Amino acid sequence: MDSFGLIKPSDASEICEKCYYICYAMRFQQNFKNWTSGNDNIDKFIQDTQLSAHEDVREVLEWIPYDRLYNIKYIAKDEFGKGKVYRANWIDGYISDYEDDESLDSESKNWIREGCNMFVNLKSLNTPNILTLEFINKIKIEHEFYGITLDSETRNYMVVLNNKCKECNEMCNSIYFQQNFENWTSGNDNIDKFIQNTQLLAHKDVRVALEWIPYDRFHDIKYIAKDEVYRANWIDGNIYYYYYGTSKSWDNKNQNWIRKGCNMFVNLKSLNTPNILTLEFINKIKIEHEFYGITWDSKTKNYIMVLNNKCNKCNKMCNSIYFQQNFENWTSGNDNIDKSIQNTQLLAHIDVRVALEWIPYERLYNIKYISKDEFGKIYRANWTDGYIWYWVNKNQNWIREGCNMFVNLKSLNTPNILTLEFINKIKIEHEFYGITWDSEIKNYMMVLNNKCKECNKMCNSIYFRQNFENWTSSNDNIDKSIQNTQLLAHKDVRIALEWIPYDRLYNIKYISKDEFGKIYRANWTDGYIRYDKSYESWNNNNQNWIREGCNMFVNLKSLNTPNILTLEFINKV
Repeated sequence: MDSFGLIKPSDASEICEKCYYICYAMRFQQNFKNWTSGNDNIDKFIQDTQLSAHEDVREVLEWIPYDRLYNIKYIAKDEFGKGKVYRANWIDGYISDYEDDESLDSESKNWIREGCNMFVNLKSLNTPNILTLEFINKIKIEHEFYGITLDSETRNYMVVLNNKCKECNEMCNSIYFQQNFENWTSGNDNIDKFIQNTQLLAHKDVRVALEWIPYDRFHDIKYIAKDEVYRANWIDGNIYYYYYGTSKSWDNKNQNWIRKGCNMFVNLKSLNTPNILTLEFINKIKIEHEFYGITWDSKTKNYIMVLNNKCNKCNKMCNSIYFQQNFENWTSGNDNIDKSIQNTQLLAHIDVRVALEWIPYERLYNIKYISKDEFGKIYRANWTDGYIWYWVNKNQNWIREGCNMFVNLKSLNTPNILTLEFINKIKIEHEFYGITWDSEIKNYMMVLNNKCKECNKMCNSIYFRQNFENWTSSNDNIDKSIQNTQLLAHKDVRIALEWIPYDRLYNIKYISKDEFGKIYRANWTDGYIRYDKSYESWNNNNQNWIREGCNMFVNLKSLNTPNILTLEFINKV
């Protein structure tokens, strides 16, 4: 087949007369010689379903060798009472498409499958002759029908099925939950029944469902409040629900739920009367909480609800809740400062930039005095952690940017002035990250960064300015000229000149002469600062410029009169 889906002449004998190309039906037909059920009627029927599958593989049945099924367990009698129903895992899973990559040879091409090791039901097919289209369509009303197998011990043919949700007309969350009912119990029939009922309602939204959560899946359990409320970490985390789009919560490949928030914080609250577990009670709890499930403390012999606080404004877990969960783990040693920081964090629902942090002084290093202002001395330092960017459920922590970034430390002489009005005033000209405490001078300090007045944020000009003290050409005019170009490079680093140490150049060779004097060719070890409209030139993680053209060729021309280094001259060059 060529890139347009047309058949090459050598394949002409395999072209489907209906489709005029090698369709699914032809792919199945090519494989007829490689399998048999041992029963002509069954072979014929399976083949007929496959020959009808020109463009849709969902309608086909397969011959499924019995050794592709494992963990086979009896679960019930069928609805006719004539045969047993078994639960099993199917190694291969069902066909979803065909691998038709032209780069592969014919032997490498095969059916694409989903649901490896998926659960299936096996039902006795007592009379193979009943395999008619009418019979199959009847089965498919309530089941996904994958194929037929033969139990080599009982010599009994069996249909390989899965229950299908009557409401959704497909395998949905409620079916995946239902498949697992036999694998857990709370030890209380009422609780089991109630949890199962919530799960059977979770057709398209797993948030409806509660889970039975074994107590040994929690760790670091600590008492936090009256009414027997405990804080704990939940090893597994909750079942994933995607707010936007149609991504599923069930992982067909691993045959398990997709989870988020491994080791997440949860609250454990006693459920003193299991009988109060009604839909009305749960809905009441869910007004202010994320309700994940029920557990059992074998020591206290108590059933416990597994919850999390829910933001009243956002109606879900948001930044303010993640901050709130950590309030007990830090203190500035000053109630006013603690309260002010916490207030900013409780306002950071969808924007962490609103929040201040308590920053332990030992997370700052290379602390150097640089100047003085109305508040007192100002210091330059590196901040090991960098600022908060967003929350990651997987790590149950904040993702940060700007590790080891430069920050300014300014004295906060009067902690009581740390009001929302004062914070907003500081933020006009600064990025305000948080507060720290210098134990030597016994002083609270604001952790800040200059903000560009033109860009209203940290921009290229600020990153250049932070480095002014680390280089000099030994000529004030040249220093000033270079710095001026850098201060203009707000969004475009191409405007800026750099001071380039001579030892960053090598292979220096004379090549010619011009009006300025001799011209040399050299290699520049570092290369120039990268410019790209779509990307930043500054690397926040490394706290340095991103460069291109390492060891690039450059020309060196004499600058006989440093005083001519004006903006007009630079633009001319």
